[in-house]
Amino acid sequence: MLKGKSVKKLFSALLVTVLAGSLSSVNVMAKENIKSKEGLVNIGDKRLNAKIMGHGNVSVVFDSGYGDGLYTYSEDPTFETWGTVQAEIAKRAKTIAYDRAGLGLSDVGQNRPSLSDADINTAINGGEIPFDISIFNKGTGKTAIDRARDLHALLDKTKVKAPYILVVHSISMLEAVEFAKLYPKDVAGIVSVDGSWDTVTEDAVAWAKVEMPEIIDLFLGQFTAADGTLSEELQSELQVRHAGDVLRNIPFTILHPSDEGMGESYQNMTNEKMKEWTNWSNYSKEILVPNTGHYIMKDNPQYVINAINDMIKIVENKGKCK
Repeated sequence: MLKGKSVKKLFSALLVTVLAGSLSSVNVMAKENIKSKEGLVNIGDKRLNAKIMGHGNVSVVFDSGYGDGLYTYSEDPTFETWGTVQAEIAKRAKTIAYDRAGLGLSDVGQNRPSLSDADINTAINGGEIPFDISIFNKGTGKTAIDRARDLHALLDKTKVKAPYILVVHSISMLEAVEFAKLYPKDVAGIVSVDGSWDTVTEDAVAWAKVEMPEIIDLFLGQFTAADGTLSEELQSELQVRHAGDVLRNIPFTILHPSDEGMGESYQNMTNEKMKEWTNWSNYSKEILVPNTGHYIMKDNPQYVINAINDMIKIVENKGKCK
């Protein structure tokens, strides 16, 4: 029987103070004179834990994969998810990383009402279910739209100013799409670090039916109220499928492992989905990263650093990817 960590690896592509002004400060890079501020920020209905470093004309926003925040809580809670990358990028830009609601030191937050069992079953098996965007105009939860609003409120409260380069890992790619839809003038570029896609759950289930059917229940059971239920994940994917052409004119860099070590059929599936992402923007490029698994920022962080630095140059020069 596979343990939860093995299941996470198999489907890895899926996966303190109140006021911003009083975040605690510590000198973390004396040589570069770069300081970090970390603490809880009240965004209205909840508090989110955030870490801010550096300064510059461009702001770089880091968002983590499922179950992760400032630390990789789902994999190795001693590893700072964006630590190496954020410290390096902070030398030339203002940066922020944070814990989503329900993770780390952030408040728990609320969940959206669940889809019916019938709709969940239909969705995970590749069928279409009804979608009404208006239901997300009220209330809050942990779908991609909800998280995009939370992130925007956090950036406003901490006075981290646009334009933003969104650096997103795994499932937070869905949030980046919704953020670009809600706040199009604020997004200057996106760097996807092995980001998920808008049919990732049904594709993962379809793959497992052929390759390893015994783990399907374990996979679907990994979604919890803490970082979003299975229902909220499926609704997030629906939101992105109905988002429209929101990334068309946004510089978009896609980092993807050249071989995650999960076998040919799995690699072919993820390669195809990353190619599909390149069609979302006129200014996209895909970079295959060697010697890495899903956590590129841990296994091969220089690729992430280089991609962000290249994006900063584009934004600063008001240019576009070629």
